Amino acid sequence: MFLNKVAGALLAVLLVLLALPTLSDIIFGKGGHHGGHHEEEAHSLNERFAASYAYYLPVEEGAGGAEVEEEVFDLGAMLAMASVEDGASSFRSKCSSCHNAEDPGVNGAGPALHDVVGRSFAAADGFGGYSGTLASMEGEWDYEALDAFLLNPRGYVNGTAMSFAGLRRDPERMNVIAYLASQSPNAPPFPAPLPVEEEMAAEVEVDVEAPQGVALEEAAEDLTEAGNDAAAAVAEEAAGLVEQVEDAADEAVEDATEAADEAVNGRRGPTNH
Repeated sequence: MFLNKVAGALLAVLLVLLALPTLSDIIFGKGGHHGGHHEEEAHSLNERFAASYAYYLPVEEGAGGAEVEEEVFDLGAMLAMASVEDGASSFRSKCSSCHNAEDPGVNGAGPALHDVVGRSFAAADGFGGYSGTLASMEGEWDYEALDAFLLNPRGYVNGTAMSFAGLRRDPERMNVIAYLASQSPNAPPFPAPLPVEEEMAAEVEVDVEAPQGVALEEAAEDLTEAGNDAAAAVAEEAAGLVEQVEDAADEAVEDATEAADEAVNGRRGPTNH
């Protein structure tokens, strides 16, 4: 009997474990979510949850579920805040082993970077170690090109011979570009910062012509009118109370006068007899 009880308990536990997936699907599932129809129509994560489960917690969707506004990199504003001194320090620690930026025409393992800003690609005098990709590129080392190359050299020039990984931190990269510009007598001025959009200015400044400004003005007018109406009502009620008090006072005076007259006449009456 004891063995039968143990076997029965084990079978009961096994049946419960086997029934749990089916039970959870009955409770939480909507049914029919194994087909392709729902998968084709449900694009976002919440839509897929809604198509598959009767109960779920909504999640915040990332870039895949909603449009994310792209952050604009303002090269002009960043360069305006750059430090030439910090750029010189970064250049000495990370670039000076292969490049020279202070002495004109002095090449090292890499081309000389003196007067590099505004110079054509692969155009350093006396340097012949350029990669075929860079040698075939047309253009010049303007600030945009320097920023893109220093951020990711191999991504900007596929097949470059330079093994440098790049300067991923924006402030440090801007400092190095500012230093290279200081060592380039023919460098053009930094690009102007991007103009502030009118929409952004409108968000900061309250415009009385905007719908919300008109609504505020209308609300203020309504409050003023309501206050005037309330004051007029209070004044009218107070005037009515004053009239009632005056009438009551007049009546009281008349009653008192009549009472006094009666009292005087009452006293005189017996004396005449």
